[in-house]
Order: sequence, then C-alpha cells, then structure tokens
Amino acid sequence: MDRKLTFIVYGIIVWLIGVALIRFLHPIAYPNLALHLLMLAVAVLAAPPTLIAIARLTGRTRHDMLVPMAIMAMPSMMMDGLAITFDAMGVSHIYAETPLYSAYSGGVLLVAFWALFLFSLLWHRKAV
Repeated sequence: MDRKLTFIVYGIIVWLIGVALIRFLHPIAYPNLALHLLMLAVAVLAAPPTLIAIARLTGRTRHDMLVPMAIMAMPSMMMDGLAITFDAMGVSHIYAETPLYSAYSGGVLLVAFWALFLFSLLWHRKAV
C-alpha cells in the first residue's frame, strides 16, 4: 500500500476510535461542564502517545512524523466536519442525538487533532 494511503487510513481509524469513545461517553460527560473540560484535557493528553504509537507502527522517527500527521489529519477533519454537518441537519446521529452535543463532540475531536499537530511539530523540532 502507498505510504500516503497508509496514513490516510490511520487518520480515519483514529477518527473512528474518537467517534466511538465520544458516542459512548457523551451522555455522561457533556451535560456537565467539568466533565466536558476533562474530555478536552484527555483529548490533548492522548495526542503524544497516539503519535508515538503511529510512529512506531510505521517505523518512522520523530523527525519524519510532521508530514504524515498532516496527511492523517486531513481526512479526519473532513469526516469530522461532515459528521457535524449531518448531525446538525438531522440526517444522522454519529456523535450525539442533539446538534449541541454534536458540536461539543466535534470540538473535542478537533482539539485532539490540533494537539496532535502541535505535538508532532514540537517533537519534530527537538534536535538530538
């Protein structure tokens, strides 16, 4: 399989895992602001181990993960935007049953992907 296609598939897998977690946890976390903020913190803290695991799975070093992270994030963010749009229109209920919770859920995933970007940028810049 082409390397770029591999990272696109990894991006979709990371998005699907995030959707499954959000779908399972949203009835518990989102009505409560403190738990929602905790979900945002977990999304940020999960970025480094996720990126390190993907680097090890693909045999890349820290200096080689910035471009693959961008490749992984593009289909994930596109799927996130489509999911929020379809949830808001009432066509699907991928994230949640209401548009407000759907927006909260999509926001958590976007924060997670931006944390992955930031960590990959910081990890890339560390010269050893």
